[in-house]
Amino acid sequence: MFRKNIFNFFCLLLSIFGVVLIGLGVYLLTTGFSLSYVTIGLIIAGLLALLSGCAGTCKKYTCLVCLLLTLITLFLFITGMISFIFAGVLVIPIILGSLGILAINLNTLCLILKFRRITVYGDSSGSCK
Repeated sequence: MFRKNIFNFFCLLLSIFGVVLIGLGVYLLTTGFSLSYVTIGLIIAGLLALLSGCAGTCKKYTCLVCLLLTLITLFLFITGMISFIFAGVLVIPIILGSLGILAINLNTLCLILKFRRITVYGDSSGSCK
């Protein structure tokens, strides 16, 4: 099904990742997690990932999607460390770290898909098209 167009598969994975982030953010919001900026940030990051995966921008603007995934990865790792230090819980940072590793994998796939389409010509200018 996704063999001919790997971008559809990547956009589906990005949308599922966004739904997982939104779900975790809503769960933390309803349980009364003490760091509210973590929960709001998870919901916003999930919405951005879901919208970029569903809106078709995933195929057109892969550089922006890769940059978004890099920012989401940094956010997940930093908030995982902050929630371990300030909230004193252990389960939430482990979940955030594993989601950060999943975001790194998605970012690697995004970069592979982006640089797969670059053709380097052998002219004297050395430009990429």
